[in-house]
Amino acid sequence: MYNLLSTAIIGSVLIAGVAFSPLLSGQFYLAYAQDNATTMSGNMTGNTTGSSGGDSVTISPGSSVPSNGKFFVPDTLTVSKGTTVSWTNGDSTLHTVTSGSPEAGNSGTEFDSSYLAAGKTFQHPFNTAGTFDYYCTLHPYMKGKVIVT
Repeated sequence: MYNLLSTAIIGSVLIAGVAFSPLLSGQFYLAYAQDNATTMSGNMTGNTTGSSGGDSVTISPGSSVPSNGKFFVPDTLTVSKGTTVSWTNGDSTLHTVTSGSPEAGNSGTEFDSSYLAAGKTFQHPFNTAGTFDYYCTLHPYMKGKVIVT
């Protein structure tokens, strides 16, 4: 009886140790985030459309890693007034395309894509000349610029 009880206790401790290990809980978090991104992509149809001309920017694969080096490609885009710019998320994680900068406190005053899941596209028409900074609110080191002439 003692051997059975001690085996059950040791087995329970081992199972609990594995279930709550940092590696495994990280995998659970990753699985949750991926499922959440899939669920959220269905809610983003109002802000995402197919490309219909104009110039485009790609969110580079691996952009969620600060050392990636390439985030928005191209990082500066010059277009004529009246051009619609399309951003496509070429990465596997969620991103945003939000006008302004986190430092200036003017986030989203011109445009905001909301969350863009992998493969989704956001478009915005630029009808006024000027320089428009933008960034990803989830990864604020990701910055880009549209210059409208």
